[in-house]
Amino acid sequence: MADEQQPGDDDPDDLGPSAGAGASGDATGGHAAPRAGWRARRRARVAGRSRLRRNLTRTAIGLVLVVVVVAGAVTGYGAYRIHQIHRVAAHHLTPTTVTGPTENILLIGSTNRCAVKGLANFVAQCKAGVTGINSDVVMVLRLVPADHRVTLLSIPRDTFVPGARAGGLYNKIDASLVDGPNQLAAAIQQDFGIPINHFVELNFGTFANVVSALGGIRMYFPDRLYDANSDLDITRTGCQYLNGVQALELVRSRHLYYFTKGQKMNVPAIRAAGVAGTYYTPDSGGHYDGSGDLGRITRVHAFVRVLASEIAKRGLGNPLTDNALIGAIAPDLTVDSTFGVTEMLRLALDFRHADFGTAPQLTAPIVVNAATYYYKGYNYGDVVFPTQPQDSRTIAEFMGHPAPGLALHPASISVSVVDGTNSPAATAATSARLRALGYRIVPSSESEYVGPVSETTVRYAAGHLDQAERVMASLSGTVVLGQGTPAAGADVSVVAGSDLTVASPAPAAAKTGAVGSTAPGATTASTAVPVTNTTNPNFSAPTSATPPVPPYDPRAC
Repeated sequence: MADEQQPGDDDPDDLGPSAGAGASGDATGGHAAPRAGWRARRRARVAGRSRLRRNLTRTAIGLVLVVVVVAGAVTGYGAYRIHQIHRVAAHHLTPTTVTGPTENILLIGSTNRCAVKGLANFVAQCKAGVTGINSDVVMVLRLVPADHRVTLLSIPRDTFVPGARAGGLYNKIDASLVDGPNQLAAAIQQDFGIPINHFVELNFGTFANVVSALGGIRMYFPDRLYDANSDLDITRTGCQYLNGVQALELVRSRHLYYFTKGQKMNVPAIRAAGVAGTYYTPDSGGHYDGSGDLGRITRVHAFVRVLASEIAKRGLGNPLTDNALIGAIAPDLTVDSTFGVTEMLRLALDFRHADFGTAPQLTAPIVVNAATYYYKGYNYGDVVFPTQPQDSRTIAEFMGHPAPGLALHPASISVSVVDGTNSPAATAATSARLRALGYRIVPSSESEYVGPVSETTVRYAAGHLDQAERVMASLSGTVVLGQGTPAAGADVSVVAGSDLTVASPAPAAAKTGAVGSTAPGATTASTAVPVTNTTNPNFSAPTSATPPVPPYDPRAC
């Protein structure tokens, strides 16, 4: 698998989920091994590789991060610490007066290597010029004070979306941070319809400090785990102690091998595969997880639950705990300028007794593109696409209600269809199907050729998100929202991609001639009509919003 750099994307670990399979690991030795030997192996790996180590993911420990920060506001020392937090001007955010008694907080894990001190591999990479800043972790935390409800939604970092970069440019969602946290917030609002009230950004050095401030944590490991790219090396099974660095190695892992008892790890073969960029080798001696970023998200979610539980045991509002945690967080934390101490204090009081360890944790479903992706002739490497209707259902669950635009009648919305795959026949078929659903079709001869494989974009002008969500409810496949200028003056444009199905009127509506009289977005397998290629062999099936935890993954003790 080739490692492709994207415009403005200096992160060398920008690969999607990899192919690979297997079953499980050996239980010999562990972090009880002499630290000097561990450091020597680490230095050797840094010095011996022909290119920079990849997979430098971050974990935004958002589920507890915000709570820890705001809880500290209860104490005078905590208030002093909170003033150490870095603040940046807020643009594109949705005022809390719009979302009412709920708040959506964007949690960002930055890839800024130069912000990290004390970890040799990152210091070396910073000196070598690896200074790209991307958001390897993208989470949205939803807080509902009325019933103390907390929900977390993760968005896979390789999700290809419009508006990722400033000016409406398409890219992977993690590239948004190149243009700052405001741009990432704007992309999520425009492409997923989730209003963002605040953002919180941290780097992984802060994460390690938080775990260290707690005195480490313990997790249960069913099997031995190894990831040469993140330095993860769990050599004993059972309930194991993790310090800050070891916890960081775990949540960074996205090229994971696991070993059942008796299987011997072939370290040189695994490292060679990582250097070659293929990661998977049949000579590992064990089994390759192969789930890439999705597997890492699952492990991050499991770790967040354990960390939340550990903080809860210490007691929020405990001056010793709060001061230690905020001292570890505040100096390297960045928030938007509108996220004031008063609001943090209010959230602390509202959620002091919330059970963050059992809060729902969702992941936006995606379709994995197993082939290298070319967008308008440029190689974007491995990407994943949003998928409908799975994403809309997940976002509705996250938000606690369906999209407001679903109540609109199709006849109230004008739609133009733009050819995105150089297929006039497919474009005409898309227009005909949307017209049959009752939409007012505005003729357009515009085309926006992306390539033979592309996602479908439902493009809308500012102020027309509801209309766009209503149109998207009539489509399925690799479909995404995107803000821009619709063609031919329509309310919404559908840039028809290669994996697209349009709903057909339900049989009852067709018999009576009452076009569009079905429930908003209603469609079944029998009434859905494919208008372009829906059998792309490179596309995976849509992933789950709540994937099961693999039997070899760590969990609470």
